Amino acid sequence: MLITQMTEREVPAVARLEGQIFSAPWSEQGFSDTLAMENVLFLVAKDGEEVCGYCGVYLAADEGEITNVAVARPYRRRGIAERLVRALIEKTASYGIQNYILEVRISNDAAIKLYEKIGFKRCAVRRGFYEKPREDACVMHYHVDDTPVISTVRQD
Repeated sequence: MLITQMTEREVPAVARLEGQIFSAPWSEQGFSDTLAMENVLFLVAKDGEEVCGYCGVYLAADEGEITNVAVARPYRRRGIAERLVRALIEKTASYGIQNYILEVRISNDAAIKLYEKIGFKRCAVRRGFYEKPREDACVMHYHVDDTPVISTVRQD
């Protein structure tokens, strides 16, 4: 499994995966437009040439808003989402990012447990945040301390 920075070449595969997982998916154009922004970083996990997961973050000052953490169904329960999020935190440390925030469906126990394992803490609820179906979001926060993040990024 190789985790690298997402390029325009991976956008079609990422958009297909997004459509398989989320009820209100981003379009291919949405990913392309976002990827072109300077304050955004997306990573992909690849098994050979196949995109099996991805995640992204918006960067502002010392804060990162994590968005779109997704892993293809056949690749779940292999630690890929954890590796992606840890790699994102490690990679954005060089930008001076100290605080991370994300939203997750309140019913997504597996994702909440994963984020808690990484060190995220529940800090708020956003009522009616999600649509299709309508659901509250659990807001989670992570603050970088002096503990180094375990490296998951392979340099080739």
